[in-house]
Amino acid sequence: MKRIYWFASAIIVILLTTFILESKVFFLGAKIQKEAFGHPGTCPTWSPSTLTFLGTAQNPTSKVWFTGFDGIISQIFYPSADKAATVDWQFLVGDSAKTWVDEEKQDTISQVSLNNTRSLSWKMTNTAKNGKYQIDKTIFTDPNRNTLIQQVTFTALSGTLDNFNLYTLYHPAIDNNGKATTGYSTTYKNIQMLIAKNPTSNQASALASSLGFKKGMMSSGFVGRSDGWQDLKGGEVDNTMNWTYQKATNGNIAQMAMFDLSPYANQKSVTFNLVLGFGNSDKNAESEAAGTLKDNFSTMLSGYNTQWNSYTNHLNTFGGTADTQYYVAAMVLKAATDKASGAMVAGLGNPWGNSNYSICTPSGIEMSGGYHLIWPRDLYKFASALIVAGDTATPKKALDWLLTTLQQPDGHFLQNAFADGTPYWNGIQMDETAFPIILTWKLGRTDADTYIKHIKPAADYIVKNGPVTGQERWEENAGYSPGTIAAEIAGLVCAADIAKVNGDTTSEKRYLATADYWQGMVENWTFTTSGSIGNGKYFERIDDNGNPNDGHILHIGNGGGDRDERSIVDSSFLELVRHGVKAANNPYILASLPAIDSTIKQTIPGKGEGWFRYNHDGYGETSTGADYTGAGIGRLWPIFTGERGHFAIARGNKADSYLATMRAFANPSYMISEQVWDLNAPSGYTPGTPTKSMTPLSWSMGEYITLLASNYTHKVMDMPEIVYQRYVVNSSKPHQGKTVDYQEADSKQGLALTIYYKGLLTNSEQVKLHWGYNNWQQVTDSLMIQREDGFWETTLSVPPVGTTLNFAFTDGNNWDNNGGNNWNETISNS
Repeated sequence: MKRIYWFASAIIVILLTTFILESKVFFLGAKIQKEAFGHPGTCPTWSPSTLTFLGTAQNPTSKVWFTGFDGIISQIFYPSADKAATVDWQFLVGDSAKTWVDEEKQDTISQVSLNNTRSLSWKMTNTAKNGKYQIDKTIFTDPNRNTLIQQVTFTALSGTLDNFNLYTLYHPAIDNNGKATTGYSTTYKNIQMLIAKNPTSNQASALASSLGFKKGMMSSGFVGRSDGWQDLKGGEVDNTMNWTYQKATNGNIAQMAMFDLSPYANQKSVTFNLVLGFGNSDKNAESEAAGTLKDNFSTMLSGYNTQWNSYTNHLNTFGGTADTQYYVAAMVLKAATDKASGAMVAGLGNPWGNSNYSICTPSGIEMSGGYHLIWPRDLYKFASALIVAGDTATPKKALDWLLTTLQQPDGHFLQNAFADGTPYWNGIQMDETAFPIILTWKLGRTDADTYIKHIKPAADYIVKNGPVTGQERWEENAGYSPGTIAAEIAGLVCAADIAKVNGDTTSEKRYLATADYWQGMVENWTFTTSGSIGNGKYFERIDDNGNPNDGHILHIGNGGGDRDERSIVDSSFLELVRHGVKAANNPYILASLPAIDSTIKQTIPGKGEGWFRYNHDGYGETSTGADYTGAGIGRLWPIFTGERGHFAIARGNKADSYLATMRAFANPSYMISEQVWDLNAPSGYTPGTPTKSMTPLSWSMGEYITLLASNYTHKVMDMPEIVYQRYVVNSSKPHQGKTVDYQEADSKQGLALTIYYKGLLTNSEQVKLHWGYNNWQQVTDSLMIQREDGFWETTLSVPPVGTTLNFAFTDGNNWDNNGGNNWNETISNS
């Protein structure tokens, strides 16, 4: 009986102990628990991407990138710019009487500013909403080690330090994986540390402080179950650190430690250094953290700033018009560059990261993507911006990466990928094969090896598969896109020039013939004359089959619905001007402006003009302002303000107002976002301020750089000059002495014949060309658009060999057929 009683008593004690631990009741003098409960923790997410600061050392030695929002550190990247290693890192603050606990990101008001106007070091002041304390920080990285530094001053605004409890709460996600981190506490060379490690890759972080932690008051737990936030603020709140788990193994973990303020009990403030070191093992991370902690922090900050100052001092100033926004944009683009590979990410974050990119499934979780990936299109845009700014070294290394890592054996380039070349999505976007060719031409890479191995395969792929694209630049629909076709044409012209340098005249002619044909036919494929907007004549966003008047249905992603393709417009046709493919006064371009301005343009009071991607776009927050769920409402994009500014410059005007609007769209720390709230912003959000998608977007920052330079030089600075010379400067012009004139472009695909007419008809709405070939066979009416010089213009696709083309002109009421004799021309293919 005694044995049974003893056994039963033991079971009761075990159950009671478990209950006590789970309920956060911790007996005085209880030993530190070894393994935290609640494995593997809740489904992991990333932090929000509404960044107010980011940085890294301006050298290849320190491979740590940091970002932040609401006054705290968010995602830190190590060892490459595409590999997030953390979710966030902040303080928890409570009173020593244990009646309340604040969370820094929620319960303080943050002010952020540059520590140095030409460096990505930051200072911030986080003031408690309850008025009782203040946290001042200076944030930068050790330029000589893989460590992040927070120089901290904690100030008691009410009472003294003995009235407060102060904690650091750190949420790691080592090696871009939030579900598989192991955390534990240790002592390294008499320094207390919290270690987080990925058991598979062995990558690790080590958190250390110059202000000691209270003895025994360090803990690693599973998020949502046994982590420090749950201990202090979740469940049965007692505002007391009860849990001191030595280890949490292979899950979604968070780590917490309580600072020892007792030596400063009667003081108003304490200043200390927090260091987070990274390495390819826990021992290496510990060594990095300890090395920084024992070094001279003033020297490290000075070195960090000096290196960034040196970089910005070598950038173009454009007659002194370069402003702080320009320099921050250039530094952000440089910071978005992976130091080992040279790849440039689209953004150092995950749009709506705290709710998206956490797809829990029975087989695990997929949360590795976001915008810290490399897209050839985005890379081209901001690499071109750095070329304009005077930094060619960074784009050269990025180009090397594109050619050697992202290009596939058939010549095309992956849609996007990690820095090591691992594909993420696998769509075929033809502009992303064209842009690396243009970038190669811009950087003067015309050597035989580059041409034979990379440029020729890419150009051949475009000729074989274009102009149709599997996805246009919004990565959603297939077909004929004016923006994509513009890039393809420019890419082929640049490829032809590189082929010429290498003596490959056969390929040169083939590339130019194809480019010329597409340049003449783009209106036929994508310009509707029966649309539902305005007078019905404008470029569509995309056409599925090259017949812009057949009214096919376009399925719009992100919940946008099914729409007549003629009713969907975007501003991508302006890429035809941006890349030098069409003149800025092209009649089809000018005719399309009213359609987009009446449909997707808004003017934000006090800021300026903005444009949506396209009408019915669903890529954005919901109508209530809730995070994007796979369906939402697309908002205004600052890049379109920049693109419209470039069009104004191409038209011979200034872009001052567009530059001012882009600055107004930035947040107070000069970060220009992917999207800003429109006039229909939900309650609580201000039109013209960044949404929750991605801030900053590298493309947006690059667009500002290029626009500032273009505005100063009065020319579009990232336009490939060779394309502009061919299609604008040296293009065939209608002969003023002829009633009818034409220019032709040969191609294996047929003949693109551009007809110019300046006759007796005066209908300002339209003139139709009634045409056919070989005795009026294949008779068709083609709409002509009037140019600024009075000529009417259209382009036809006709058989290239031995064709007699017949044509007459009508405005719907009258005919101008040369006194009763129709014009005819015999077309032969040279």
